[in-house]
Amino acid sequence: MKRITVILLLALGCTMASAADLKTLFINMPDSIMPTLTKSERMDFLDFMDYGMKAVAKNKLGGESEMTVLQENMLTVKTSGAGQLDMALFGRKDGKNLICIVRTVTARYPDSRIEFYTEEWKPVPLKDLIELPQFDDYLTKEALKADSLDYFKKLSMLRLQSVTPVEGALEFRYTSLDYIGEDAERYKTWIKPEPLRYTWTGKRFKK
Repeated sequence: MKRITVILLLALGCTMASAADLKTLFINMPDSIMPTLTKSERMDFLDFMDYGMKAVAKNKLGGESEMTVLQENMLTVKTSGAGQLDMALFGRKDGKNLICIVRTVTARYPDSRIEFYTEEWKPVPLKDLIELPQFDDYLTKEALKADSLDYFKKLSMLRLQSVTPVEGALEFRYTSLDYIGEDAERYKTWIKPEPLRYTWTGKRFKK
């Protein structure tokens, strides 16, 4: 009897410690994370994707939103003509998932904002998880050695970057070079063409 009780308790403990899946977390997402879509519409998205149908819904702004990607640990919703929300899960050391939300707005060029949450949708401070890339991180060796680097930095005061969740990592790209104007072509070799990749260690994102 004692052995059965221990087994049941262990099984219950494993169940309690298991990570929630992406679909469950997406359905239970607070409305404040994606205010233009209701819980019912989020559920419809998942049903449409499961049946191989186009996952489109009218949003509260009168436009259309569409889920374009649904994978085991990642999804993408085009929230509007200019907006996109990416949601990705990263496994933590304690067996739970870290939820990563990336909001991207594209005017002329994409600009992203990143947020992290526990499975209970409690915010996790950025500083506890990642040191976001600075402008110098995007510069090539050619740029760092140039005499006119300070001038280039002044031209690049408007600094946008996009963030893309990938399997086990986040990728950052500098996206506002062309805001410089007619000098942009001259400075293209000063910005790294490949994204900055930050790998998830189970506790933090490491460059």
